[in-house]
Amino acid sequence: MEAQGERLQLLTTRLYDAALTGDVPSLRNLLQQDPLILDRCIIEKSSRFMQSPLHVAVNLGYLEFTTEVIHRKPELAEELDQLKRWSPLHMASAKRYLEIVSVLLTANPNMCFARDIDGRNAVHVAAIYGQIHAVEVLLRAKPEAARERTTSGESILHLCMKHGQPEVLRSLVQTMGDGQLLNFKDSDGNTVLHLVVAAKHYETIKLLLKEKRMEKNAINTNGLTAMDMYFQTKRDAHDGGIWLALRRAKVLKAKKLLKPKKSSRDWLDKQRTALMVVSSLIATMAFKAGINPPGGVWQDNENGHKEGTSIMARVEQGQQHNQGIYDAFLISNTIGLVSSLTVIVLLISGLPCMRLVMGLLMLTMWIAVTATTVTYIVSIYFLGTSKESLHSFKEDLLSNKHHLVQDTIIIASLAWIFLLGLLILGHVIRLLYKLIKKILRLVIRGVNRCTLRPRYHPPV
Repeated sequence: MEAQGERLQLLTTRLYDAALTGDVPSLRNLLQQDPLILDRCIIEKSSRFMQSPLHVAVNLGYLEFTTEVIHRKPELAEELDQLKRWSPLHMASAKRYLEIVSVLLTANPNMCFARDIDGRNAVHVAAIYGQIHAVEVLLRAKPEAARERTTSGESILHLCMKHGQPEVLRSLVQTMGDGQLLNFKDSDGNTVLHLVVAAKHYETIKLLLKEKRMEKNAINTNGLTAMDMYFQTKRDAHDGGIWLALRRAKVLKAKKLLKPKKSSRDWLDKQRTALMVVSSLIATMAFKAGINPPGGVWQDNENGHKEGTSIMARVEQGQQHNQGIYDAFLISNTIGLVSSLTVIVLLISGLPCMRLVMGLLMLTMWIAVTATTVTYIVSIYFLGTSKESLHSFKEDLLSNKHHLVQDTIIIASLAWIFLLGLLILGHVIRLLYKLIKKILRLVIRGVNRCTLRPRYHPPV
């Protein structure tokens, strides 16, 4: 038995020597002497071997030897070594032995999904080593393998950038067009766009930003978008092109994305409700003042007046003392009533409350409020004066001795005019500010297009 064991061990040694040299005749001779010699080299059945003879031959690129072994024992294509847990397909993909890759795929195409100690399959390994053609061959056999992720959550696109293979990444993006793959996040929450911006690969950035399915404003676990990554990494004179590309693609900072957005619809609804309440109140006040003016109405037909007419417009001894005051009251009150009713009608008409329509409604409401103010001032003036005090009031005006009521009326009128002036001035300044800001933005954009010349510097 001991002699038999020594003989088998000698044959196994000779088998590994043949694998090291790619000696196919020696392999066939050994198989004639011991038909089970390849079975004894299966790693899972014996802890003596770190690699199978197939691993050794593939690693050295011996196509004929690999083909012969696969023909005799195709199960060896499924073996994983004890170093990195690599299959023969991992090795062939890393070294771009395309013919060997094809032979191994014919034995078992599902080995594209075999994972090494880091959770990487053969497609991942080929991408890491920059073997574009090997990636293409593997994906033709099993395209789903590109969507597999490593133990740390990295996709094949993440691996391309982390190992400096932007050419492979661009090839994958152009050929696969997989939106889910583009937006995969690693353990740090980074999409491939985060990594590309951090690495400053301008051409790859432009390619990713053109992809409609790319989630351009994704936020990683550190709360950063691709734009934040741009500002955090070291910049040089050529990085302006990257900023411009991100800006054109509407990539924003996380701070701006997380800021609560004020809904235009909510604002319009609130304004609509406020206008309806205020206009209804003004319409009620104006209607009541119109049918019951200050001072009331005459209750009899004595002394030349008529029952039911306004006392405010009384005529005594042929002189119309208050007719002008009453006309001012009636005009301002009518303007306030009509303006507020106009706002109510427009609000209940079902017209879409856009910003332009809302602006017109607010302007109409300004008119209604101003008319109500004038109506109030005229009423107070009438109630605070009388026929007997009119003459003394004129004398007091000339001598700068105002009564308290008249002083209040003048101060209130001036305050109201001042407030309206401030509001109008504020809106004019706001409009000019927006106009100037828009013009400056257009000028700066034109200057950037002329001065910023984005250049792509491939890694050395």
